[in-house]
Amino acid sequence: MARYIPFGERDRQENYRISPYDSLIRAWSDSAGLDWRLVSAIVYHESHFRHDALSKRGATGLMQMMPSTARAFGADSLLDPSQNVMAGTRYLKSLFYRYRGIAANTTEQQKMMLAAYNAGGGRITDIINYARWKGVDPGYWDNLAGVIPEMRSDSILAVDTVKLGKFQGFETIEYVKAVMARYGHYTRIAP
Repeated sequence: MARYIPFGERDRQENYRISPYDSLIRAWSDSAGLDWRLVSAIVYHESHFRHDALSKRGATGLMQMMPSTARAFGADSLLDPSQNVMAGTRYLKSLFYRYRGIAANTTEQQKMMLAAYNAGGGRITDIINYARWKGVDPGYWDNLAGVIPEMRSDSILAVDTVKLGKFQGFETIEYVKAVMARYGHYTRIAP
């Protein structure tokens, strides 16, 4: 006899699998204090769960880690899924806590973490500093994304608080939006 699943929970199942790496992602996410479904959304976006993924820039594995970053977080074999996810979650944890005193709440902290994972922490620091310089509340990702278009012009080079120069930011804005949408989907279907 089929088990009845109430409307609204039809997609949610006890043993729902997001990927073949669910147990690995859960374990490393738990140790880093991160929601495994958010980390899964990142892995999906970065590699579509391909442990052997390699970018043109040299990012490798499930979480598309750069070798130097991965080494700094304890991994020496990025094609090993466990080492890749371990280093990736440790790096995410460091980024998450970096925005603790800036982000208005946990969700905003997650969005800033994602932006930094995509663009680099220095870029997000530039955006935060520029937002403050403009009198914009940096505690909300949408506010930060709102000042990014101004960072595309040459005039940004004259702003002392911006250290890394011009920033296009299109990819980063879309990255945060896409990962958060997939995370929302995963939280609805995976316990």
